[in-house]
Amino acid sequence: MIRPVARRALDRSRPALVAAVLAALALSACSASKDSAGNRQSAPGAAKFAAKARADVTAATARQTSVTDPVRSSGPRPVRDKSIVVIPCSMSVEGCARPARSTVAAARAIGWTARIDDPASDVTKMSAAIQRAISSRADGIVLTSIDAAAVQNDLKAARKAGIAVVCNMCGNAGNLYQAVVPPLDENERAGYLLGEFAYVEARKRFNAPPKFVIMTDDEFETVKARTRGIKKFIADCKAAGAGCRTVAEGSHLASEISTVAPGRVVQLVRSHPDYNVLFAGFDAALNFFAKGLQQAGLAQPGKAFGVSVDADVANTQMIRTGGYQAAAVGFAFARAGYAHVDNLNRIFQGQQPVDQGLRGKLIIKEDVPSNGKAWEGDFDAGALYRKTWGLK
Repeated sequence: MIRPVARRALDRSRPALVAAVLAALALSACSASKDSAGNRQSAPGAAKFAAKARADVTAATARQTSVTDPVRSSGPRPVRDKSIVVIPCSMSVEGCARPARSTVAAARAIGWTARIDDPASDVTKMSAAIQRAISSRADGIVLTSIDAAAVQNDLKAARKAGIAVVCNMCGNAGNLYQAVVPPLDENERAGYLLGEFAYVEARKRFNAPPKFVIMTDDEFETVKARTRGIKKFIADCKAAGAGCRTVAEGSHLASEISTVAPGRVVQLVRSHPDYNVLFAGFDAALNFFAKGLQQAGLAQPGKAFGVSVDADVANTQMIRTGGYQAAAVGFAFARAGYAHVDNLNRIFQGQQPVDQGLRGKLIIKEDVPSNGKAWEGDFDAGALYRKTWGLK
């Protein structure tokens, strides 16, 4: 039984007690709205965002098949006695060399003459290579990772000479290329997908949202599209209250990836030790960045990881062995060569080129090639093209 005096004291203290309880509840709610890294979360929006990211990552790692990613099953019979010139950005860059080699293989399979003219990343030499193709009276030119804007006068000259011109992984200013494989928006999708993977993986490894260092190369429309994609992801993540942010950005040229650019990455990482994801626009760059970080003692997969595009040999090796790079979006470049030849065959016969259906796949440790090679595709698309062409 409470004595009257004690009851009066309790009544007088009740407002203060209620206020204290409400303050504690508010503090608890505030704490619940933060993750372990102190990043504010909007629980309903963040949960929905996280579920979508996980679903997209799962779908993007699924095996590609002739049913999920079909090759064109109809088209004109092969035209004979054609010659093409393949001009990559550089044969020393794996992401340029692989589709160049597969284009030559596909052209020879269809019975054409094909050769590679390597400009070694020099725009002046790219122009000269196109002019040589014009002088040799080639029927077609296939470029890889050379934007139309960089060689537009030469492309106009080639088109004026009646040469069919297509490109692998290119921007198409002025529609000077008659076909581009894959479409530019697939590169933006690749950047967004790498953001989704980074979110899922950072949560799993660090119990924290991704904090990005982004390295950009504005020389290539495809790389700019990939950067747009990951920045769009970060913006969507912020809007959902899921905690993503960019801590630093840097830039480089393709010619700098093995010289000064790795040092810039090391400086950014040292200046922003709270980062946990490094995004690079293409695998050749990330390979050198990872080497620079390793030499500086900063390539620690337990603290951060890298993501990029191409699924080159050195990069799939890092992914396979649990090294610094954790994921890449790969495009089936062995298939791409056949896609370019198929489009050229249509153009030579007065038909329109078609969407060849090439799309990126997310390559992570669970689905990386076990043979120590780059990812070139999950099935033999070349055999299906040869069947479409009526070849054995």
